[in-house]
Amino acid sequence: MKRFSTYLIREIMPLYGAGLVAFMLALLGLFLVNLLADVLARGVPAGLVAEYLLYKLPSAAGSAIPLALLFATLLGLTRLSQDSEVKAALLLGLSPRQFVAPLLTLGAVVSAISFLNNEVIVPWSQQRASEVEKDILLASPDAFLEEGSFFTDALGRSIYIESLAPGGKFKNVTVIQSGGSSGPREVISAGSGELDEKAGIWRLSDIHFATYRNSRLVLDAKAKTATLPVRQLSAGGNTNPELTYLPFRELLSRIRNGGGKQSAEWTALHRKFAEPIAAITFALFALAITLVSFRGAFSLGLVSVLFLTFIYYATWSVSNTLGAQGTLPAWIAGWLPVFLYALAGSILLGISWRR
Repeated sequence: MKRFSTYLIREIMPLYGAGLVAFMLALLGLFLVNLLADVLARGVPAGLVAEYLLYKLPSAAGSAIPLALLFATLLGLTRLSQDSEVKAALLLGLSPRQFVAPLLTLGAVVSAISFLNNEVIVPWSQQRASEVEKDILLASPDAFLEEGSFFTDALGRSIYIESLAPGGKFKNVTVIQSGGSSGPREVISAGSGELDEKAGIWRLSDIHFATYRNSRLVLDAKAKTATLPVRQLSAGGNTNPELTYLPFRELLSRIRNGGGKQSAEWTALHRKFAEPIAAITFALFALAITLVSFRGAFSLGLVSVLFLTFIYYATWSVSNTLGAQGTLPAWIAGWLPVFLYALAGSILLGISWRR
């Protein structure tokens, strides 16, 4: 039994390593395309780009660590079925229970690694990546700043600049902190501003500051000057940073400070636990698919394995968006992709077990 468990894990681990590298490279490519394509075209030093991608590796691993296990177990167990090794194991008296134990252990280990990566390593690397992105922005500010466009910063605030002038000066700036479906939480308006490249900040003048709670104005103040950090500034209508990668305490603090009604924060809190636990679900789902295909005398190909892996990513992406917008309850949005695979795996495993 111990020898069989070791053999099963050894069959999966090389595939897991290959899948992990492939998914991380794909996710790093998305970071590069979405944020830095224009920057590269404007001649930003390659060293800064490489440093940014290096600090983004843990973030890419956050999604890839559990997802690669689904790919590896599906492909590894399919290979065992195609070469009649599953049949040989069953003929020798092994039951599906002997397959479950090592896969559950492997899934639990991957889940623990995923949670520790998201909770400890990713917040540190995200902070360093933001600092590098600030340097990239300062090296090529025109890559992002355009008149009449919205931008987002590291705090998820939307920034609007009405007009730009030579020397890093601008007029009529509006900074909006979203409050989700309840409307904006903060609105800062500035008559003028100037970029301080050395300090990495914007110096704003003629400030009007308003704070809202449940769409009601609770604070209205004015100031002569203010500063705005230039961190993780990106073009487009992006709403929130990746809240799942915030430390657990910081995420709870944001929920408490906002009155506990933020859909995006609550969805991220559920995802923080659901995504690592998905690794255990993936291991059982892959075993169930393999046993059903073995009993039905058909086998999965590489295309089918990739399709089943993609379904999780697509479901995860859609449910995350709906949860952040408040369309789905946060707990459903956070756990729906994991629940679907757990339900399908349980049903298929039950059918194959009876046979």
